[in-house]
Amino acid sequence: MAAIERLAGELAALRDRDGRLFLLGVGGSAGNCSHAVNDFRKLCGIEAYSPIDNVSELTARTNDEGWDTVFAGWLEVSRLSPKDGLLIFSVGGGDAERNISVNLVRAIDLARERGAKVFGVVGRSTGYTARHGLPRFPPGSADATHQMVSAGSAARAVFLDRDGVLTVPQFRDGRSFAPRCLEDFRLYENAAEATAQMKAAGFRLIVVTNQPDVGYGRTPLDTVEEMHRRLTALLPVDAIEACYHRHDADCDCRKPKAGMLHRAAAQFGIDCTRSFMIGDRASDVKAGRAAGCRTIFIDLDYRDEHPAGADFVVKSLVEAADVVLREA
Repeated sequence: MAAIERLAGELAALRDRDGRLFLLGVGGSAGNCSHAVNDFRKLCGIEAYSPIDNVSELTARTNDEGWDTVFAGWLEVSRLSPKDGLLIFSVGGGDAERNISVNLVRAIDLARERGAKVFGVVGRSTGYTARHGLPRFPPGSADATHQMVSAGSAARAVFLDRDGVLTVPQFRDGRSFAPRCLEDFRLYENAAEATAQMKAAGFRLIVVTNQPDVGYGRTPLDTVEEMHRRLTALLPVDAIEACYHRHDADCDCRKPKAGMLHRAAAQFGIDCTRSFMIGDRASDVKAGRAAGCRTIFIDLDYRDEHPAGADFVVKSLVEAADVVLREA
């Protein structure tokens, strides 16, 4: 199961970088390819293809160019790139020296030359796919595919508070406040690197922020929206959920309620039980726990209430990202 979960994470990362997945197999494994293409496209939102589904091209290439290079030729014309992936279904995995599934060997060689990742569902640890692919596990390929799809169809996310996590807050009397003008709006120095690492690990990045100064009339909505445009231009976030209501508003979105997290989870198909909430206030931890996330509290020594029940306590976003990458 660990190999399946690792592969599901790799495929989620491929989807998030807009990569394509190419599936290859021969014999019975070819049927698994067609089945898997349907599931990956329909259930996971991954752009997936297999030459098995274009019999005319497959037979023409076999007739004109030969069986050994049929898959490599198809990948060539598909313009396989470094952000794409190659998934092999095979019992033996290919062996050029023994003239076994040489077409798979040639396809794997091309993928490695292009910098595309190679994944394998194979039955033998001695085949070419097992030696050069990422997570490998034995066939029972239909079951394995269903488990990958099930694990990969629900995305993982890191929910992030804004001020005190991504952006530098204003401090007065030992308390933190959101900046009220664009001149005071700035990111923490390592925010770009930390978020990029989590994004590369396959997580959706969702900012969830209370901005009651809008509701009180202290900060214009246009100013906050411009702050968010700048933030999304500088960091690889997928969405920003903001609550503009006053503290005394009986809304479902304001943290410590989990409304913003639930809304993003519904939009992006996020499994909150496989996700994290990072914040610098007790309300962030409470919202994360209410949504079912693991929670990471960034302790900036405020006078405010410290949360009970945070899963992890750190001192910076960089340390929080380390926890996410370690615990994922």
